Amino acid sequence: MSCAPTEAQVVEAARPWIERPEPLGLAKLLTTLQSEHGWTLSEKRLKKILIASGLRDGPRKPWVPVSSLDDSVPLPDGVEAVYLDAVKGRGLVATRAFAEGQTLFVEDAYVAAPPPSEVSKMLAGQICTQCFLPTAGSMLSVSCAHPRCHAAFCHRQCQAKAQASHHALLCPGAQPAAAALFAFLEQYQWHSLHTVARCLARVLLTGAAQKPPSVSPTTGATVQGLPSKDAPATLDEVLRHLDSFATVSELERRARNPGWELERAGFMPALQRAHSLLVDALDPRRSRPVRFPVPADAHPAATLDRLFSWDTFLAWLGRANINMESHGGLYLVHSHLNHDCTPNVSIRHMPGRGGVRPATRITARAVRAIQPGEELLISYVDPSLPAERRRLLLWRDYCFGPCACERCASEQQDAPGAADGFDAEKASKLARSMPAPEAVEAAALEQELRASLGF
Repeated sequence: MSCAPTEAQVVEAARPWIERPEPLGLAKLLTTLQSEHGWTLSEKRLKKILIASGLRDGPRKPWVPVSSLDDSVPLPDGVEAVYLDAVKGRGLVATRAFAEGQTLFVEDAYVAAPPPSEVSKMLAGQICTQCFLPTAGSMLSVSCAHPRCHAAFCHRQCQAKAQASHHALLCPGAQPAAAALFAFLEQYQWHSLHTVARCLARVLLTGAAQKPPSVSPTTGATVQGLPSKDAPATLDEVLRHLDSFATVSELERRARNPGWELERAGFMPALQRAHSLLVDALDPRRSRPVRFPVPADAHPAATLDRLFSWDTFLAWLGRANINMESHGGLYLVHSHLNHDCTPNVSIRHMPGRGGVRPATRITARAVRAIQPGEELLISYVDPSLPAERRRLLLWRDYCFGPCACERCASEQQDAPGAADGFDAEKASKLARSMPAPEAVEAAALEQELRASLGF
């Protein structure tokens, strides 16, 4: 006689089949359990039990960033990339011991745009278009070859890197549509939009005569100390690198802002205008008064359709915002580092020429002794902030929460009147549905959100 099993019985019986090297799919698992135990068990109930027990990922929430491992990224000695789960995504783990203060790795940015306040200086040639250091401090500085472009570079190496990775398409002198995009960037000081433009340029330039360099393990690396060669990158390689970054739609991300309803009316027209300018500047299929460095047929039409779609634009904006290091760069190795309010790794920009700290090179150092097997963690927010503020910023800006690190758990437990649990789905719905009359300031909305969530 068949019977309905308890949840514990289902978990115990299903676990060996799911944890095999080749786990059974849901339908086969259901058939196997029904056959072995004579249970009355529906597929819907089995799925619900597996999700609740952590044996199966549930439906992805649209506000949860998605990341993946990219095994073609070269990693520094003593560091291993791992995929943790569907919510936390990928991470870095130490494979050997590191002493306090020891350097784990030094890395150059894969894609970087200058700070928004410095775009005008970049266009005027006062800072290097590639590394953003002052050009006045370099005896070897060179200018863009186009007479109507005032961009400058520290030296010919920076010029070659910029030309191969972004400047050939984003030269405001050679490409009038790029000049229109930069005028918009100057007006709005939109860092992530500039980063997206440089990401797209790097992808497209794999179809140009002068291609960006590869960073695959066999041909080169962004990590300092590893051998580097100037082998050209392929379209698939660059897309694989960029698509592995944690990604979420920018609209889903912004909807978590307590002031979103106040912001929406002004933001959406700017967002649509930004997308239009980006397509005009970079889509090789657009007609132009001058020759475009990337032929219209250099990449498959389906690839170009995807790259310049509205949904991809929103995804790449969200990707830039949640992955940019504090100085603005996107780093292939650094982007694996997860958050903890008591981190064991710090990220520094060491002084460069004239004492200026380069924005496109980071040094990762151990804050304390790190043992093999420990996850490498940094703090995404100012760790001196109180727990309630840290949690709110992490949930709003980085799309995860609540932070479950030991420090947060301890501080929340000790806080007077601390509420139990932070429900991310509830938080997202609340941020979308909160009343936002024009007279209400964003700060008041944020206070309402915090109170409603039990911060």
